[in-house]
Amino acid sequence: MSGKNRVLSACGMVALAAMLGAGLSSCDRGAGEEIGVARKFADAVASNNAVGRDSMIATQKFKDYFKNPYVASDMLTWFRSFYDYHKHDFDQYPSADVDYNLAPKLQGALIDTNKIEETGMVIVKSPTPGVDGAFFWLVRQKGQPWRVAVVTKGESEVDFQ
Repeated sequence: MSGKNRVLSACGMVALAAMLGAGLSSCDRGAGEEIGVARKFADAVASNNAVGRDSMIATQKFKDYFKNPYVASDMLTWFRSFYDYHKHDFDQYPSADVDYNLAPKLQGALIDTNKIEETGMVIVKSPTPGVDGAFFWLVRQKGQPWRVAVVTKGESEVDFQ
């Protein structure tokens, strides 16, 4: 292969890599946004920012958890076990399930009565082997930003009623 063909071949490989990268990022379908919401919420909880935390809560049941000082303290300790509020990031890489349909479970349980447009789940593995990770149940209602319905340890079931 001549030098000119090698340059064209290298340029072709760079173009192909760029196209593949663009294609993969378009498959994100909101996962990055959902992970960002979970990160912002975890930061508010782990840094004990009650105003920021409460502004992101979607259900009365979850808001009530933080009204109890013992539960709030446990939540703060738990969040700090998987979220580093000094680095503003999770200790483990989070993943998102944008297809997880939480709408039937959340009907009638949301503080805001606007129609549910999207739901999803962000999962953050525990840095401690054998310990359940954090599952962020997220909801976005018409005209509203993403909010957190609840955060569970592992795949727990929640009765919001």
